[in-house]
Amino acid sequence: MVQIKANASNQSQILSPGEILLERISRNSDFPTFSNYIIEINRKISSQEKYSSASDLSNTILKDYALTSTLLKLVNSAYYGTTGGKITTVTRAVVLLGFEKVRLAITNLLLFDLMKCKSSVVELKEAFVKAFWCGLIAKDMAATMALEGDEEAFICAMLHNLGRHIVLLYLPDKCEEIANLILEKDFSEANASKAILGISYENLGIAVAEQWKFPAQIVNSLERLSADKLRKRKGSLNILGVLSNYSDELCQIINSTEGKKTKLSLSALVKQYARHVSLTPQQLTLLIDDSLEKVRKHADLLNIDVENSQFLKRLIVREQEQQSDRSGRNLDNDLDLEVSKVLVDSLSGLDASDMRLNESPEANSVEVILSGIQDMSAAMVGEYKVNDIALMALESMYRGLGFNRVIFFARIRDKEQMEARFGFGPGIERIANQVRFKIKGARNIFNLALARQKDLLIANTDEQHVHELIPEWFWERINAGAFVFLPISLEKNCLGAFYADRESAGPPIQPEQYKFLTMLRNQLLLAIKYRK
Repeated sequence: MVQIKANASNQSQILSPGEILLERISRNSDFPTFSNYIIEINRKISSQEKYSSASDLSNTILKDYALTSTLLKLVNSAYYGTTGGKITTVTRAVVLLGFEKVRLAITNLLLFDLMKCKSSVVELKEAFVKAFWCGLIAKDMAATMALEGDEEAFICAMLHNLGRHIVLLYLPDKCEEIANLILEKDFSEANASKAILGISYENLGIAVAEQWKFPAQIVNSLERLSADKLRKRKGSLNILGVLSNYSDELCQIINSTEGKKTKLSLSALVKQYARHVSLTPQQLTLLIDDSLEKVRKHADLLNIDVENSQFLKRLIVREQEQQSDRSGRNLDNDLDLEVSKVLVDSLSGLDASDMRLNESPEANSVEVILSGIQDMSAAMVGEYKVNDIALMALESMYRGLGFNRVIFFARIRDKEQMEARFGFGPGIERIANQVRFKIKGARNIFNLALARQKDLLIANTDEQHVHELIPEWFWERINAGAFVFLPISLEKNCLGAFYADRESAGPPIQPEQYKFLTMLRNQLLLAIKYRK
């Protein structure tokens, strides 16, 4: 406890570290206004049975024109799925949705607006995106488990890091000190924040939520749940707090892990919360995969910058990796012995230290690929041609992975033939629209891959067991030392293929680069599906 003298008299009063910190934060010009608005909303709703009415609550909301406009956009969006025509008045929104849903919607919008106003700092923008994502995940988990109050689950998860967000908003220098202490002294976040602020982030968030007159179940959900607490029997913990903690840990896993480590961490998370959250790993994976599209739907309304969020970029990569896994993990399954040997040799020859693969003029292949996928997605919003989407994919391969040449093969309608339509790289003008091959009859490596819908990674076209399976048209028109060939199939129907090569023998791609090729293919398949 810290003793400070009161201004109005010689009497002294004892203030806790949390009260001292809140006093300091309250000196900020916008914090008192923001706090008073939330307090007024919460008081109106908590006393609704005796004193308040739809008119009282509506009048409070109508004091802020921008908030009124955004609220009406939100209640008319797919998020609430209201029926009975467009809602054009706040009063009708209150009547249709109910006091509690409006409270939650207003709180969300106020917090979003506050964070947007101060979101010049990249870290704060990311905190805003993560908070919203955690809310969506918690809401969907509650719905999947058939729990009541999925809207409350949303706001509890979104507010779960309220203490950290408040400090980031109003005392960013303190946030930096805390981060340094965690990094340099290996402190936990709770201990580091308490050492710098005199109160932990968790307890500060609880103090602010209490000051803002949130109901007890929301305040209690801000508590961090230890492993020991999670071992308690089912039903003994506040389920809103459980979902808030779950979504927060899930966010951390996605933000800090990749590949196999992510899968292992997710599996451990499911087991850790199994007593209280009845979700299978498959259900959790589906919720994560669906979350990105939901964020995109709200991006314009809430001014979320999807393209520049590092966290959302990780979700995009994860989404594409999941699609790649489903489309086929084992490249050599079910192939003839000769082709199987080709694939085994190709994959075993991949060397992550091969510097020749880094000749791309772009410094970061991940950025090039993800930017290409975003361009493809943006183009698919309006009218588009599939060929244009395929061309974007080829350009991303060419620039991002530094291939010598990339080609898009398309199946000719009503004919059992494939034709090189377009591409990038040396000599493409004598290949595009001039190279064709039959996809039935001839037994060669390309036809076998197309028939079985398997990808080819060829490290050396001159090796005997490979050379024997390569057709004459390849030697005459293309003649590359190493290449990849990815069939493009929809519902077991072959539509075309991506081809990319390197001039001389050697691994055509690094092992971790294969996923980028499948990401681009999957995005093209989505474009084809939407056009159909």
